[in-house]
Amino acid sequence: MCPDDPVSTSLEDGMESPGPERRRVRREPEPKHVIFLSHSGNEKQFVEQLDHDLRAMHQRPFFDQDSDALVKGEQLTPQILAAARRCRVAVVVVSKGFLTTLWPMLELSWFVKYKVTLFPLFFKLTPDKLDESHVEKEWKPSWRKLVEEGEVKEEVLETWSKAVEKLRNSIGVDYAHYANSELKYRQYVVGEICKTWPRRMTYAIDVPQDKIQGYERLCKVASSMFTEGKVVGRDEESHRYLGLYGMGGVGKTTLCKAMCNYSQGEFGDRVCYLELPSEQGIARKDQLARLKHALGRLGGCNRSVIDSISEERIQQGWDDLEDGIIRNQLPVFFAIDNVGDFEDSRDEARRYLKVRLSPGSKVLVTARSQEILKSVLGATDYCKPIPRLEWLEAATLFLSYAAPWVSSVSDLKAEERKIVEKCVRECCFEDMGYPSSQYHPLVLRALGTYFYDVDSGNVMRWEEALENKNKLQRSREAGNVNAILGLNYNSLSDIMKLVFLDSALHSPGRTEWQRRPWWKHEEVNNMNMWVSWISEVHAVSDFEDAKRMVKELQRLSLVEDSSSVVSVHDLYKAFARVLVEREGSIEWQWWMSQVSNAKHLKRLVLDQDKPIIGRAMGRFVDCQSLVYLELVGCGDIGPDLELGNLRSLRVLFMRGCSDSLKRIVCSCINRRHCYERAGGCLSELTTVQLHQLDSLEAVPFLRHCGNLQHLEIFNDLNIFLPDIVATDEEPMDFRHFKALRTISIQVGRDMLGLVKCDAFIRWLLTVLQLENLTAFEYERHDQEKIKERGGYTIELVQVPRKLSVLSLCLPDEIGEVKGLHLLSELTTLNLCYSRGLRRLPDLRCLSKLKWLCVDGCCNLEDLPRLGSEVQAIAKVGFTRDHWPDRLVLCECFEASCKSYFCDTCSKRVRKLEC
Repeated sequence: MCPDDPVSTSLEDGMESPGPERRRVRREPEPKHVIFLSHSGNEKQFVEQLDHDLRAMHQRPFFDQDSDALVKGEQLTPQILAAARRCRVAVVVVSKGFLTTLWPMLELSWFVKYKVTLFPLFFKLTPDKLDESHVEKEWKPSWRKLVEEGEVKEEVLETWSKAVEKLRNSIGVDYAHYANSELKYRQYVVGEICKTWPRRMTYAIDVPQDKIQGYERLCKVASSMFTEGKVVGRDEESHRYLGLYGMGGVGKTTLCKAMCNYSQGEFGDRVCYLELPSEQGIARKDQLARLKHALGRLGGCNRSVIDSISEERIQQGWDDLEDGIIRNQLPVFFAIDNVGDFEDSRDEARRYLKVRLSPGSKVLVTARSQEILKSVLGATDYCKPIPRLEWLEAATLFLSYAAPWVSSVSDLKAEERKIVEKCVRECCFEDMGYPSSQYHPLVLRALGTYFYDVDSGNVMRWEEALENKNKLQRSREAGNVNAILGLNYNSLSDIMKLVFLDSALHSPGRTEWQRRPWWKHEEVNNMNMWVSWISEVHAVSDFEDAKRMVKELQRLSLVEDSSSVVSVHDLYKAFARVLVEREGSIEWQWWMSQVSNAKHLKRLVLDQDKPIIGRAMGRFVDCQSLVYLELVGCGDIGPDLELGNLRSLRVLFMRGCSDSLKRIVCSCINRRHCYERAGGCLSELTTVQLHQLDSLEAVPFLRHCGNLQHLEIFNDLNIFLPDIVATDEEPMDFRHFKALRTISIQVGRDMLGLVKCDAFIRWLLTVLQLENLTAFEYERHDQEKIKERGGYTIELVQVPRKLSVLSLCLPDEIGEVKGLHLLSELTTLNLCYSRGLRRLPDLRCLSKLKWLCVDGCCNLEDLPRLGSEVQAIAKVGFTRDHWPDRLVLCECFEASCKSYFCDTCSKRVRKLEC
């Protein structure tokens, strides 16, 4: 039995534990405005400047004149009431006008009702004017007039009297003490607000403090555990150090972030949190980003200094960090979280610990073991086990997932309580370095989520599930947490299990799958990109269905709950790695992590010829069941990459591979027009991404991919080899790629047999007949220079109804494109560096067109007439990685006049910053 298991309900006496929210309902977000500026109209000018001063200190005040304060078109009262209820502190500008006006007094009563901290500013009205006699003689008569006018009811008078009494008893700032200098008064007020209510850090834990079980107690315990120690190399200086260790999932990161929030009361804005990567492969990748974050948080460096630091100048960054801290001469709170068990991580932590902090600073470091902390901090005196949850905190956490409708453990019946005790006991483990057992928060969450689905959360049915020895373990050793973590995993369908494995073993730390064509960068976040990848790999045609899969994994706590990123806890990653080692299982077949037999392999990821998923094979054709193939920086492929035997392949991704690679081929019997025969022999292949394969000359394997949906070829556009052309006898006919939805081709040489302009035009007209095409991008820079530009005309007749993005760098021979008005769904038209282009048709009929780019179109005579929806006409191109940072418009930019000429033509233009 765990030492703190309850023996009676008396253990709850005197302990506060907030009732849990329903698990499936997303937690209420942090308030948009932490500070509410309450005032009357007479003080508007003073409050307006105070609002500006607070925002300059990165605070979030609610001021009814700010553009982000009130939503236009919605009722006023509910919005102000919601802001008053949710703010942390009410800055009340006390004046005669405040105490005699309806709205300020209503706000004051709301603050008192919702127990919001009051911070009165006695602005040209002394505190003694709030005593009981003045209330009776001066203020109540004004309130009664409001009653007589029907503005409020009689009973509010007593409420307002108590509110004014509460205001009088609150510690505030008297304007009279500052020699009637409004500037000095504001400066002091802003300083007091920032010191007492420091802004919430953007990196802080994403749930309110009252939702972290034992927040106040655990932070106080951790604060008492710091030990004073001499600074390495400077014996005359000392800081307070604390190294917290514990097994994965016990809450080290949560407590570390909570301590950052908790310490803002002592250190104000001088708090910095850095999380080191848990996987060795990405340790160096984001090191510069972490240093830049520390430069801003601790060094006080401005943006220009931070942006100037690069990999080549990283030592300058370390010097700037130390100089900035010394210049500020104030102690800081510095948290280095998740030091890993590999040398890159330890070295980075040691480097930060050598930075000269101001005396009185506190340094918190977390890791999984005492040994790791000792190697970083240099002594065991600083290394201590993470404070453990008490039983009531553990039980409350468990119930918040298992039975969120139960507001408190004390609400349970005696028999229900005994069952909960047994459940919580299952989540208590032995861990090296602890004098007693430790409740494991992640396991509590996993078991709670599992029991939520047991007979609709019926507590009395949980005991039966506990007795199932095949599902729950009885050992108290930390290594056996997987049995409980696996409860929710075992309830999944086969495809959901594989989606979890993808999330746990593939996505974190890897960025290849994140690349999307430039036109999507403004529209998708990390989560949407990952869901799109999942839908491609698992052949889930509907994006929303794939998203529901990820959301279900989040509901079961297998994936962290977030709407914008995909994150899997390290403990679940370790759990997934155990699964893929079970030979013969579905997981083993999917990942094949420990075997060399390629026959059943379904995933293969090679980075620099080293296997990340699966194992490196001598010949890829051996992998008959392969579904996903990713090759990054592989140097031993040969001149031809053969895909002919990969009949199950769905996704092919290659980047920066061997310079000897010339062709990607499929050597089947029907080599010429394989796609005409039932989709081709590579009929499962839906996504092809070929990046920076600079020696690649031809891609004839595409003829075998009749069901291709996404094609992306991106090579170095600065490589000009006009003498190398595709080896196919004729350009590839795209008419049979009826499933194609997106095409993005940016190459430095011809790969598709489109050297001649008439061949390009025929191919373009063929592509623009694909009914499912939504985005089409083509750019090739190996064109021969011609004497006369603009001799050809393209006329579009049959166009895709769904096409929304068209980006073409047209050959210099093409001078006009007719029929663009037929693209009714077009939102983006990019024709940059189409140097021969002379004319464009009237585009006013394209009601959805928002972006037009004609950068480098030096022969364009005039900009076409455009509809009123156009938001930008770009001079600087936005063809790959970003939208334009400059817009170029004519002097009289109106809906009826939008003429434009590029810099080549000596026309005067007006430049507007986006």
